[in-house]
Amino acid sequence: MPRKISLDDPTRLYNSDFLERITRAHPAEPFFIFIPIVLALMAYTLISGPNSWYLVVGVFLAGAFFWTFCEYILHRWLFHYEAKTAFGKKQMRLIHGIHHQFPNDTDRLVIPPVAGLTVAGTSYCLYALILGPWLAMPFLAGWVTGYMGYDFTHYSTHHRKPLTRIGRTARRRHLLHHYRYPDACYGVSTGLWDWVFRTTEKYAKTDGKDHGGPQGIWEILDNKIV
Repeated sequence: MPRKISLDDPTRLYNSDFLERITRAHPAEPFFIFIPIVLALMAYTLISGPNSWYLVVGVFLAGAFFWTFCEYILHRWLFHYEAKTAFGKKQMRLIHGIHHQFPNDTDRLVIPPVAGLTVAGTSYCLYALILGPWLAMPFLAGWVTGYMGYDFTHYSTHHRKPLTRIGRTARRRHLLHHYRYPDACYGVSTGLWDWVFRTTEKYAKTDGKDHGGPQGIWEILDNKIV
């Protein structure tokens, strides 16, 4: 369960305890929810489906890879959308701005269960239209597994000391995004798409994107790196 917060907690978004609860999530919640779903989808597809196991596994891996692309696209163009109206700015603060303001708040690191299940269900319908129902299941399972990898990496970059070179690279890239280049280094689980779309630290420097810290809803209020 998310931590208990008081009405005067600066990280709180709503006076309603119910609304506040469904916009927060303990970092472990997605794993308890989605691991059984992934296992069930793969088991059902492999046992009852018409496709060979190697095609199912290949589609699963394709779904996991596709997640990394979606992660980049969502982070860059949706989560960092520069809203012009007061209503839009409020929605962007809910979607992602609150995480930039309080980057070490453990309840704002992963997608809340209600939103996660809604996105997963909608995504399955879309993938089923494109791939058919049987291939959509392993593709969704891979996509969700990629998302869980993102969640684990995101939590680790904020709250764990990396023990591997890959972990240190991921942590450095993400903390540069938070504390120096809010419009670069969008990839969390991988830096591949930052390289493809030229939004790495290298291009942030040469394009003059070092703003000395984000402003507005991206202003950092809790800037302690744990």
